[in-house]
Amino acid sequence: MTNRLKFLLLGAIGLLAVIVVGLGVVYVTMRPKTQTPSGNGSIAIAVSDKTCTPDTLVVPAGAPAFQIHNTSEHAIEWEILNGVMVVAERENIAPGFTVTLTPRLEPGSYQMTCGLLSNPHGMLTVVAADGSTTALPKAPTLVDLVGPTAEYRVFAIQSSQQLANAANLAAKALKAGDTATARAQLVAANAALGRLAPVVHLFQQDAGPLQSGPTSLASLAKSLDGASAEAAARSAAVLSGSVSATTAAPREIVAGAGDIVTALAADPGNADAASRIAGVRKIVDLFQPLTARADKALADKITADLGVVEASLAKPNPDTATLKPQLADLGADMTDMLSALGLNTTS
Repeated sequence: MTNRLKFLLLGAIGLLAVIVVGLGVVYVTMRPKTQTPSGNGSIAIAVSDKTCTPDTLVVPAGAPAFQIHNTSEHAIEWEILNGVMVVAERENIAPGFTVTLTPRLEPGSYQMTCGLLSNPHGMLTVVAADGSTTALPKAPTLVDLVGPTAEYRVFAIQSSQQLANAANLAAKALKAGDTATARAQLVAANAALGRLAPVVHLFQQDAGPLQSGPTSLASLAKSLDGASAEAAARSAAVLSGSVSATTAAPREIVAGAGDIVTALAADPGNADAASRIAGVRKIVDLFQPLTARADKALADKITADLGVVEASLAKPNPDTATLKPQLADLGADMTDMLSALGLNTTS
């Protein structure tokens, strides 16, 4: 081989090496950033007024745990979108706060909101953890949801009837001058109203007089005014009739339970916390088999976190500082429960 041919051959090999290296650099530069879980299994995302960091993610299918940290100076919400449909969301994240979101995600391409909803969206790619296309357990169908929804309707009707009966007995006791019985019946009425808390907002016009003003159960427990008690008994009877004539939708029931937990997390010293959590417990138990079928780990976590809250509230003087993070954890669980049950869309 001549020196000229050797030179040309070496030059061609060198050029090929440069091209291969260059292609590798382009691939590494252009491919999506794969966010691997941290030591505690979560995926950290910082959200500012303008962007998410990182703004392009590849995560395993199932229920990855996202740790959303608000680095802006304003409250934000973070959403996972599939087109126009909200797959999962966490609202009102305060500046400097970090919240956890554990949605149930099928393999596919999604978008993330980053700061203001008008900002460019981040990209989220979900792949099967083992590289396969095996589908995740299917979310419950509408037919699956009929049973627990019907059972909850029975529970709500019974609770509203207990409320009406207790309010009526309280009014009669006050008319007869029996204040001890009146107090006991007002306590029973208030507990029944607390158990209805997840859905009582659906009947706010009827429930309003029992929640605020002179005919409210809290006011009556102090004033023991006979005329106001009679008015409260009438309101309770009207509310019971409305509850009996209405069937709440599955999403209204589960979302209502989550809203109650979130409200209690902001006000853990609420005097009616125990009865309201009792109402949440009924919903969790009714939908537990479907939650476990869709996401066993989540179902177990909800059971554990709810038990912790109940144990704290069972103490003579619950520690609100301890209750606050416990309720916050349970509130996040309830949001994830909506996702697991396929009830997280608002459309």
